[in-house]
Amino acid sequence: MQRHPKHASSRRWKRLFYLFALPLIAVAISLCVLKPLELWERGASTTPPPPTPSATERFTTLPPGAILPSEADCASRVRRSPWEPRPDNLAANHRVPTNQQISNMEPWSPANGLDPKADTFRKQITGNFTGITDEIFQWVACKWGIDEDIIRAEAVAESHWYQSQLGDWTTDSSLCPPNTWHGTGCYQSYGILQVKYIYNRTAWPMSRDDTAFNAEYAYGLIRICYEGLAIYLSDHTPLSGYSRYHAGDIWGCVGRWYSGYWYDQDAIDYINKVKTILENKKWLQPRF
Repeated sequence: MQRHPKHASSRRWKRLFYLFALPLIAVAISLCVLKPLELWERGASTTPPPPTPSATERFTTLPPGAILPSEADCASRVRRSPWEPRPDNLAANHRVPTNQQISNMEPWSPANGLDPKADTFRKQITGNFTGITDEIFQWVACKWGIDEDIIRAEAVAESHWYQSQLGDWTTDSSLCPPNTWHGTGCYQSYGILQVKYIYNRTAWPMSRDDTAFNAEYAYGLIRICYEGLAIYLSDHTPLSGYSRYHAGDIWGCVGRWYSGYWYDQDAIDYINKVKTILENKKWLQPRF
């Protein structure tokens, strides 16, 4: 029996549709739905990083004894951008400490192994800035006179830029921040620069809750080390080939943030790790 030409043509078009059109539709769906979902799951930004700033726009390391800018001046100099590789930080990036929390911070003093002059720096800490993660780093870099890329690199090493980062698990409940014991242990270090509770008790809970405070507090301590005010370090002998503690060695102070000492092996390994991240600018790499 002869087929009806119209019906045969219709069946051929249906076969062609299933063979070719449906796969194309599936690809389009994966691009439109699955790729954004992948980016969301990674917490990545679809906005490209801002262009490299000019030399006059960058925040660089100022020498010991330099007059540091005010936080208001620094806020006005931050290069604003929509680039946010860590949207998970949104709430913490827009949370600032209360006046009461700031006033309850203990002095930086000889009791902490610091020169009494260190407390003039501690008194400048407010955490009073909101913005995206990289804007916070710029503000901290400006306020403490530390190269902005060093801060970016160290934050990669410490938390991969996540304010929610937890570290230094312990089973000793005496080392735990309030209300963090989970029956078997707790984390001691919190936030984007991993401020450790046992050494910074009165920075809690701001070190966990507020990104700007966490970064500003950590780099306040790095700044006083750089100023030569971490006097306890004078009692420590560095490994062979490294000079004793002195003002003006920013990398020694970055290492001290990690190990607590001056050019011991842990500090040296950490310095090299941060320098590698800095050289590669890991925060600008794909899938960061």
